[in-house]
Amino acid sequence: MTDVDLDTEDRRLIAALQVRPRASWTELASVLGPSAVTLARRWARLSEAGAAWITVAPNLQPGTGALGLGVALVELRVPPGQVLAIAGELSAVPEVATIDLTSGGRELVLTVIAGDEDSLARLLLERLHPLGVVLSVHSHPVTRTYVDGSNWRLPGLGEGERTRLAPHLAPANRARISPLLEAVARELARDGRISATDLAERLELRPRRARDLVAEVIGTRRLRFRTELARRHSGYPLCTWYFLKTPASQRATVASRIAALQQARAVVAMVGQYDLAVDVWTRTLDDVQRLEATIEERMPGVHIADRSLVLRTVKLMGRLLDESGCASGFVPLPAYLKGGEI
Repeated sequence: MTDVDLDTEDRRLIAALQVRPRASWTELASVLGPSAVTLARRWARLSEAGAAWITVAPNLQPGTGALGLGVALVELRVPPGQVLAIAGELSAVPEVATIDLTSGGRELVLTVIAGDEDSLARLLLERLHPLGVVLSVHSHPVTRTYVDGSNWRLPGLGEGERTRLAPHLAPANRARISPLLEAVARELARDGRISATDLAERLELRPRRARDLVAEVIGTRRLRFRTELARRHSGYPLCTWYFLKTPASQRATVASRIAALQQARAVVAMVGQYDLAVDVWTRTLDDVQRLEATIEERMPGVHIADRSLVLRTVKLMGRLLDESGCASGFVPLPAYLKGGEI
């Protein structure tokens, strides 16, 4: 990928697309200032370089559907000399949505979205455990997602601008999930701004039918759009996983309070050795330590049992990343629209 530098207008465009990923260039121009043509060219430059991209992921946030989609956080211990090889092998596995290479008590942290509980069990028992060089596998099924990467916002927009961009959400439809709708969701995951014309060509449909299907898929509310950028361009170059133990009676309150922090990219409740896992982006290592102190001082009873600094992310919600964190490929998840009522 071609290296690019992001300026203020690039960041404002990405921030706007985080609020409204499929807004037209004309709609974005009315809020951001530069012309629609200029904005389209900016986005083409950023996306072609892999510095920013738009995808979709299953909507896990209501909490009721996480187990139904076979979601888990998995820690792997592997010999140091095998980390990159194992990460490369796992990158091709559709169920492994995200792969972080980490320091501390585990070499790899995987976010798994297997599609359902049976598929999760098969992945853990038949595909991860038998890997010859893996020293240990610790899996933590996710029971609730309080916040995920789709909520994280890049600074740069004023409150008024965010309000003007905020989409109007119609009531969720009750569309029957079909292979065709899954195929549309998969193409939106490949390119969240795919046009009706391009989608029609990919799926051999009429453009109007493709446009209606996109609206139908979005209307199910089973997907969440994610406008992502390479972390080194975000202003928050450090990523850290925290593993927390909390009193059961306070868990939901603690998770919600942490989820409200600007640094929080993901907060999930799990079954296993830890009660909560928290993924944060920060500017410096000092910020990592200050955040730890804030959590323990303001939330009595919460214990940060362990933490791991992310050395490199090689896959992020199906997007393959190069050494600089830029998008370099795509492996779709096994399913995007499955799960319980939302």
